[in-house]
Amino acid sequence: MSLQKENIVVRKKSVKNVRLCDIAEEIGVTANTVSKAIRGKGGVSEEKRKQILELVKERGYVPNRAAMSLRYGRSKMITIVFDNLINPYYMIMTRMLVDKFKSLDYDVMIVSGLYDCIELKDLGSILGNKVSGIITFVEPSEEAAEALKNEGVHIVLLGRKVFDIDVDSVSTDDFLGGYKVGKYLIEKGCKRIGYLGAPFMVECAQRRLAGFRKSLDENGIAYDDAWFQFMDREDMTEKAEALFQNGVDGVFCFNDIMAANFYKLVQAHNLRVPEDIKIVGYDDVYNEFPMSIKFTSVGSDKKAVVDCAIRLLVSRIEGGANGPKEHSEFGVFISEGVTA
Repeated sequence: MSLQKENIVVRKKSVKNVRLCDIAEEIGVTANTVSKAIRGKGGVSEEKRKQILELVKERGYVPNRAAMSLRYGRSKMITIVFDNLINPYYMIMTRMLVDKFKSLDYDVMIVSGLYDCIELKDLGSILGNKVSGIITFVEPSEEAAEALKNEGVHIVLLGRKVFDIDVDSVSTDDFLGGYKVGKYLIEKGCKRIGYLGAPFMVECAQRRLAGFRKSLDENGIAYDDAWFQFMDREDMTEKAEALFQNGVDGVFCFNDIMAANFYKLVQAHNLRVPEDIKIVGYDDVYNEFPMSIKFTSVGSDKKAVVDCAIRLLVSRIEGGANGPKEHSEFGVFISEGVTA
């Protein structure tokens, strides 16, 4: 019986929360010195920092992020915002963002919803968590961007490019991507080329379509407005039917998930891909996301895009960078598959 009691006592001691002041007391320094050593700040000798960090590891001390946010005004919390849970591109990019932020000792909160843009009413939970920065695939309204700026919350827009809102942005060259798709389908022998895309209000969709049209125009390929169909979360069947009725032999889809859905409808019409209809998607998700076939698609260096977005945001947060907003754009390429 006494042995049982002794074991219980030992267990209680092993799970006792180690506090910052406990580490400080054991070493004989102030709690502020321990905090500086943990956060990599100056004012602590290398010998003392090493001693503190060794004891922190030995005692299993875990910094209390909530207490730190109360003390320093901000947590090391980043929010990632996107608008479509079923788009694999967002999943891939978000995974890469989370991994990179974790390596930099940032926590990440993910917010997803049916946003056309981030409005003032959407900011409550974000600001309530004392976030330091936001990476968003959805454009903020001018009012929302101004409110975040006033709260000292930095924001980077990823995948879209805006110049009338005061935010940093990182995107791929969507105009060039659309242009390359048009040229590629023409070289593959297509004469009646259609487009299946996101609502025209989406900024990157505008650039992709503009590049696509320019390629068709430069090569003397005639087209009709009925060959360009735009979707806004509704079922694709009606839009695809319009393309079938117009006898298109090549289709540029706004992203790979649209290309995959269109591919199924093509098969349901007993048409062959790529013999009867060639399909080109966008985002090139095949290598990072399990799909049954490799779609011909527009690709980019996803890691470079992610690294650039994080560099921008972290430099604003940690460096206090308040200079002119930056707009970085990355090149694109055609990643060949079996659908064109």
